[in-house]
Amino acid sequence: MTGGLLAIVSHPDDETFGCGGTLAKHASAGKEVRVLCLTCNPRNRRDEFFNAVQSLDVDADILERDDIQVSPELIRELADYIDDFRPGTIITHLPFDYHREHKSCYGVVKEAIEWAAHTTMYEDAWLVERLLLMEVNTLIPSPSILVDVTNSYDAKEKAINQYSTQLAKFPWGYYPRVNRKKAELRGVQCDVELAEAFIEESLPRDGPFYLEKATALLV
Repeated sequence: MTGGLLAIVSHPDDETFGCGGTLAKHASAGKEVRVLCLTCNPRNRRDEFFNAVQSLDVDADILERDDIQVSPELIRELADYIDDFRPGTIITHLPFDYHREHKSCYGVVKEAIEWAAHTTMYEDAWLVERLLLMEVNTLIPSPSILVDVTNSYDAKEKAINQYSTQLAKFPWGYYPRVNRKKAELRGVQCDVELAEAFIEESLPRDGPFYLEKATALLV
């Protein structure tokens, strides 16, 4: 597999709650890992975000959009980013997430992945190999991939604790507790202590620019 690992998320904290253990695990294994956050409202969450990704030991960027709409402008901006970073795997939100902007993020990412591979747009177009969808608060009914994060969960927990504005919303400790319980549940499902769950979504090769679609025989 070529390329690095890129998580594209709607808001600060989505990267940590959804796939923080996976990001930290790949970073500690020497893989190139980056987070792209599309919004940052209110602005004081910017420091929390960069402190969190530092806890995960990954690189990060923020677009700082006020809202997420599936628009040609944002699709092109993400396609440019993908073509520049050249990730092998992208992680983003579920299309059935409860949050409107999470669903919009998924839609933009799917379109951007397709356009980043178009040779009519990019002289050195980039074809992403895998798209994984993470669970933040909305749970995945039947995960297709479970990643053992037992040894990287301490980094995820440290990153969770950077989000003081979010933690203050639920004084009974919702975010630390729900993330730990999610990880325990997913760990039980794959016989490890702690894990994170994903759906792997197949990427279409529908455009006229994929030479590898040609085949001599089907069987």
